[in-house]
Amino acid sequence: MARPKTTLADQAPDMNIEQAEALDSVQHAEVERMAVILRQFSDGIPFEPYRYELIIREHLSRSAEAMLAAGRALIVAKESLGHGDWLPFVERVGVEERVARRMIQAAFKFSDPKTIKLIEAAGNKSKLFELMVLDDEEIAELADGGTVVGLELDDVERMGTRELRAALRDARAEDQAKDKLLADKNTAIDRLTAEVQKARSRIQRATVDEQIVAATNDVAGVCIGLTAEILTPLREAAGRLLALSPDAGAAIAGHVTQVRQALDEISAEFNLGTVTSLVPDWATAEEE
Repeated sequence: MARPKTTLADQAPDMNIEQAEALDSVQHAEVERMAVILRQFSDGIPFEPYRYELIIREHLSRSAEAMLAAGRALIVAKESLGHGDWLPFVERVGVEERVARRMIQAAFKFSDPKTIKLIEAAGNKSKLFELMVLDDEEIAELADGGTVVGLELDDVERMGTRELRAALRDARAEDQAKDKLLADKNTAIDRLTAEVQKARSRIQRATVDEQIVAATNDVAGVCIGLTAEILTPLREAAGRLLALSPDAGAAIAGHVTQVRQALDEISAEFNLGTVTSLVPDWATAEEE
């Protein structure tokens, strides 16, 4: 007969069924998470602190690829060790906790098998650490033979650590400068757009009377300007022609009639009627 499964409720009689099931669910999730970590980063080797210390020490003294293997082992260790055991563990391994953290980050960042060419081009952990400033899409593009921030795989392999760091830094500075320029342009555009919207709002808020006054002033300004543009040049031209040919009055009258007809067309189009005089009656009245 099969032995019945032991649950947390059996181990802790004071715990109610809901609490026990909740704890069982949490434990089950932790077991599944650990299984994923072991499957992805452990190379099939179960965790045992002393064994992983040896693995990490061995990898630390080797290439970039070996450093990533050490980073994967550190991931398993960090997930497996209890609270307070992590710092003593990395001290025994002989690596600073800050460096261990970067190695873990690198192991996650370069976990895709497609990045193997980029890892090989880097060659050592120092250059691999420099490449961590790239985002995941840039790393994938570079590993696939593309050009990222002006660099190709051959450049990564050829450059030393300092040269690679400088190239990445300069590329980032250039990108930041472009981003700032674009942001400044967008800010200026936003400011102008806001000013235009405010101007439109002011126009829309204007009362009907204010709009009538403004339109009346526009008409008056056009007519005054048109009168000045016509009378003075026409008077001068007509005077010169009559001085040379006293019989040219009929020709001048024909041209003046064309101007008058154009003005009459506007009056008819808007049904303006006619005004016999712009001078008020009081200005021409005789004194008694």
